Amino acid sequence: MPEVFDVIIVGGGITGTSLMYMLSRFTGVKSILLLEKYDKIAPLNSNSRSNSQTLHFGDIETNYSLEKIRKVNRVSTLTLKYCMALPERFRNSTIQECQTMVLAVGKEESEQISKIYDSGIREIFPTMRLLNKNEINELEPNVVAGRDPSEQITGLTSGHGYMVDFGKLSETFVEDATKNDKVEIKVVFNHKVIDTKKTDDYYTVRTDKGEEFKGRFIDFSTGTYSLYFAKKMGLEQNLSILNIGGGFYNSRRVLKGKVYRFQHSGIPFAAIHADPDINDPNVTRFGPTVKVPLSLEKGKRGTFMDYVKSFDFDLDTLKSLKNIFFEKNIRKIIRQNFVYDIPGVGKRSFMKHEVNKIIPTLRINELKFAPEMGGIRPQIIDERTKKFAVGDDKIKGEGLTFNITPSPGASACLGNALVDAMDISKYLNLDFGSEGFTRSFGIEPEKIYSSYD
Repeated sequence: MPEVFDVIIVGGGITGTSLMYMLSRFTGVKSILLLEKYDKIAPLNSNSRSNSQTLHFGDIETNYSLEKIRKVNRVSTLTLKYCMALPERFRNSTIQECQTMVLAVGKEESEQISKIYDSGIREIFPTMRLLNKNEINELEPNVVAGRDPSEQITGLTSGHGYMVDFGKLSETFVEDATKNDKVEIKVVFNHKVIDTKKTDDYYTVRTDKGEEFKGRFIDFSTGTYSLYFAKKMGLEQNLSILNIGGGFYNSRRVLKGKVYRFQHSGIPFAAIHADPDINDPNVTRFGPTVKVPLSLEKGKRGTFMDYVKSFDFDLDTLKSLKNIFFEKNIRKIIRQNFVYDIPGVGKRSFMKHEVNKIIPTLRINELKFAPEMGGIRPQIIDERTKKFAVGDDKIKGEGLTFNITPSPGASACLGNALVDAMDISKYLNLDFGSEGFTRSFGIEPEKIYSSYD
């Protein structure tokens, strides 16, 4: 093991492992250390049980601007190309094609989705179609069956979609990274990072096992913890996070593909949607519900104080929260989801207001809560705008990067990794292999990098 690693990556989920792959494949980095506090790769949000398994291209995100859609489509295409190039024994269990659709219910949503269709999205997705009730019935009969004939519904689809097991994808990134015998790679499990100190030429990372590791560049890809670590290093005092937890219900398989509900602008977390499960072809999953847990990990109450340290209880934060929770659509979502947690009443309310909006004929005894599913996502609060920031964010310091990656962070993992790898190469005075990247992915890396500015 080298005395000082070129790069230390903290966090073994999809963000950290994709960076390991990018560094090993396209840079001159000689040594990489990955530190993961649990005993396996992708134990939390990247695990297939913790997310909706959707490869997001921006075509079903009705809350995105056209600029945001273009960026998401560009970087998610990198993930698709990587997945489709996997050996067959990995590919079939990692990615599967499935149709996707946005469903607007009622006159108001239908009018808004028609405006989105006419706004220029077809320039990004030439196969995009606006669907009437009969066309929806052809694609997803159970969405139409049993519905009130007077209820207006409209669909939007680009005609393609994919579900991904991001945990298995993380494992393939690690395997591919270790194929380069010119790079020394070490993965250390069961080591929780508790402190990071700067010396003259490197950082020292200390873990709960009392061990210290030295690195020239440290990348924190730690989900809800990234802002916590950034603030410990004295960086980014203008951001806070409001953690959003989500749960899922399962039913028998009632849909062919994914059906997302219409999502209003300004709301960063997804509306309730219905999905197949890449690891269980017999079920449809409904979720995620919206909760506001006071912790950084699902079911880990001991992380409350770490959350407090990530969340500034100052005047700007309070003003931001007031602004966010007084937004009509956000307030409605939080209020409805509070009811969903009430024993007895909650399931029936979820069935009426969410599930039956998608599948009118599904009965309450066919819906079962899946306690093992769901996770926590860090929704970024920008205290300068007093609003949620839609999408991911990077906090950069000298020899440091902190990745905060809510949805669609997993879909955009290789775009995030590319930006970090190019920054690391520059910091360590190494060349980034732009020609090799372009040959592999069909796009110049500079075009991806510039979209993150």
